Amino acid sequence: MISKFRSTILSAVFTGLSIAVIPGAYAADDWPRHPISLIVPYTAGGPVDTIARMLSPALEKQLGQTIVVENKPGASGLIGINYTLKAKPDGYTFGFGVLGIFAIAPHLNKLPFNLDEIGYVSLLSVSPHVLAVNPAAGNGSLTEFVENAKKHPEAMNFGSPGTGSSTHLDGILLNKAAGINLTHIPYKGGNNVLNALASNEIQMMASEISAALPMKDKLKIVAVMGDRRSPVLPDVPTTKELGYPDVTASSIYGIIAPKATPIAMMDQFRSALGNALKDQNVSNYFARQGQLAATSSAQAYKTMMDTERAKWKKIIEENHIVVK
Repeated sequence: MISKFRSTILSAVFTGLSIAVIPGAYAADDWPRHPISLIVPYTAGGPVDTIARMLSPALEKQLGQTIVVENKPGASGLIGINYTLKAKPDGYTFGFGVLGIFAIAPHLNKLPFNLDEIGYVSLLSVSPHVLAVNPAAGNGSLTEFVENAKKHPEAMNFGSPGTGSSTHLDGILLNKAAGINLTHIPYKGGNNVLNALASNEIQMMASEISAALPMKDKLKIVAVMGDRRSPVLPDVPTTKELGYPDVTASSIYGIIAPKATPIAMMDQFRSALGNALKDQNVSNYFARQGQLAATSSAQAYKTMMDTERAKWKKIIEENHIVVK
């Protein structure tokens, strides 16, 4: 079940509140003196890159300096995050933190950094996952899909961008909660999974809501993986409504920095971020994507990642998931 802490975070996000946004009253008076790098651990044009480039102008207004978005892709985001954490801790390098790396990857891979090297700055957004099926396969709802999976256990597959990915684990959550046995088929990249579902090569997939929305006319989104309906999919029930309260998942993005970065600078960046999220262009973008944007204290962001790490550790160990 979603922890009391996480529910508090999500409730605040839905009501448009910023959580513990600390003003930069104690930041160095002469910071920032030159452009700030914002590291995106993925390629240009992707969802995280789009967020960075949407945020940058609003952050520049707040900080009075240029924000240079730098793409450092590779190893599913590990290269860019490692680059951020190993940068000089002088307040001029910030980057994106990703749930998959902070909460899932530590149980499956050897990381190039230690978890205690992470300088948590703030939560940025929560993007609920959804479950989607091929409507041509006779699955008009999650209930119908589960019934068909029980009747035809050998013929039902679900896909993901790879073993150990967050959406692979989403499928395992559904298998366990619904008492079904969908076969997992890994693909290279989310677009390939979407294409496989559209062609009925697989019958179900989990996806971050922003990735599924452009395909909602071709696919059938049958559930939001949480306890609150999404404003962009008001007619789609939640997994909790459908009787699966433990089938919950979201992509959680945050801002990180090298851990030794002066606290005053991280506080001032967080304050600027909170104000940037109020910019109409920025807030409208997050709303269109179904993402729930809010800042948080550094400790709140860290606690959220610690909670998620424990949740996914149990699931990975119970299902003997190994990345070869």
